[in-house]
Amino acid sequence: MTSRNDAPNSTSSGPPEGKKDSLTSVEMVETELVVKLPSDADIDSVNLLNPDGETNAIRRIQDGTTQVAFQLLGETEDGYVPGEYRIVAITGDETVDETTITLDPKIDITDVKRAQDYPDLNWDKEQPSWEQFAAVTVENTGNAPSYLTALRWENSPHTKVSPSEALTHYLRRIIPPGETTIYTTAPVYRTQDPTGAYEAVDCGSLERDTLTVTGNVQTGKNPTFSQTVEYGGKKYSCDLTIVDSGSTSSLKTNESDT
Repeated sequence: MTSRNDAPNSTSSGPPEGKKDSLTSVEMVETELVVKLPSDADIDSVNLLNPDGETNAIRRIQDGTTQVAFQLLGETEDGYVPGEYRIVAITGDETVDETTITLDPKIDITDVKRAQDYPDLNWDKEQPSWEQFAAVTVENTGNAPSYLTALRWENSPHTKVSPSEALTHYLRRIIPPGETTIYTTAPVYRTQDPTGAYEAVDCGSLERDTLTVTGNVQTGKNPTFSQTVEYGGKKYSCDLTIVDSGSTSSLKTNESDT
């Protein structure tokens, strides 16, 4: 939480002398920027200014209001621009208090685990194809959340069973600072179509191939992770081995496929 005077990510600036402390604290709570006010605050509105200095939103204040919120992430939002935001308390035409907060998420995919190799993790084992699922570890080393809207898989085993070279699986996940594990319900490591509509992968002829997964986030750079898969066995009886994997350069992209 960002307090008025002692938080490293917030600095107060020049309201008129004697008219401070109308803004008690500022913090990101999941998808909202929450501003707390004293119950006796004599202000008309709280304005949020983005890093370009433009007014992002205005919240009118009623008597007794102790909190206002600005929605910055989520299903109905496009995300926010990283940087320093100003929160300004207004009475009439006068600024009576203001503070700043820096919002800067830094998102990376640090690991992808195949369910068959890690059966003791928290998989949904009621699903018939759970052993082909993937657990994606996402790390946010920044100081603010982002919002993951999709994982885009390219050159993965299940794309080889599909007519598409890439498959996108849509999500709605807040990525707070720290580590988040996302358990996919997509059969990423599937090598044959259970419906028989598409041809099974001939694993005996592939040797090694590298899959890439990219996270689509509303704020920050889209993280990318690569994993080398060794294909063995034969058609309808594949033996997959994860050989190597690692985070690659983060790329900003808004591409998506169904």
